[in-house]
Amino acid sequence: MIDGKVFEREYHYFDINMQEWMAPKPFGLSGCFRLRNEEEFMVEAVESFLPWLDEAVLVVQPSDDDTRLRAHDLVMMYPDKVRVELYPHIPTQFNTPDHFNLPANSVRHFVQLSNWALSKCRYSWIAKVEGDVLALSSFARMRKMIEAHPGRHAYYGMVILNLAGKNCDQISMNNPRNHGWDEAVFNNDPRLFHFVRHDKWETVHTGGHTECMGWMLHHMKRCKAKYCSGFGDEHWDTFDRENVRRALALYNSTNQGYPAPDDPLGAEVLYEQTAFSEAQ
Repeated sequence: MIDGKVFEREYHYFDINMQEWMAPKPFGLSGCFRLRNEEEFMVEAVESFLPWLDEAVLVVQPSDDDTRLRAHDLVMMYPDKVRVELYPHIPTQFNTPDHFNLPANSVRHFVQLSNWALSKCRYSWIAKVEGDVLALSSFARMRKMIEAHPGRHAYYGMVILNLAGKNCDQISMNNPRNHGWDEAVFNNDPRLFHFVRHDKWETVHTGGHTECMGWMLHHMKRCKAKYCSGFGDEHWDTFDRENVRRALALYNSTNQGYPAPDDPLGAEVLYEQTAFSEAQ
């Protein structure tokens, strides 16, 4: 079980009220967005999930861009659904000395920020997503699943397609998707699900049924200005059906198998019209 109090007592405002977090909650789905330097895609990302959310909780960290302004714009646009929670400390970066050496309940640790963010969600299920991830229409399956099984203890993963390039019209050919578990929907109950430090990452401790629901998201990280001209040694090519299937076939053969029951070489939903790509 996690410690509800932050290590630095002068920041006791960021203690986690464990009694409130463990209390029964009304059925519904909270979107939990941890946001730092996300001005480029965060409005579109939040809006893409809103049709299936009962609330969007925007946990805004200190940023070098207009993330905070964009977050408050979203509140103005959707006052009944969007809420901002300000977190005043830049959390530890992954795989750094601070990540390994700071207590996980330090106000500066990404684990503490992440659990604090979850504790601010008011509904019985949480969608943990990021500010550069766009929901596709297949996310409706997720809403139907939790409505059909509201009392199930479950962690439902989602698979992301990695788009690339300044026009969002390319795909990463050697890293086309994630492993299907980072973005997820799970019960809002810390006794079952909460963040822990694991190796060089922060990850969700799962205490229930795990199931990957398949293709549901586009990842826009490689479309951001700082990355759109290249991302490590990745090779990118045109985002079309042929290249998606070719990239996924190679990736699936050399990495862990595709974790979900839908088409491992890409579902039709990946090509639906979005604000950033034309239907192929």
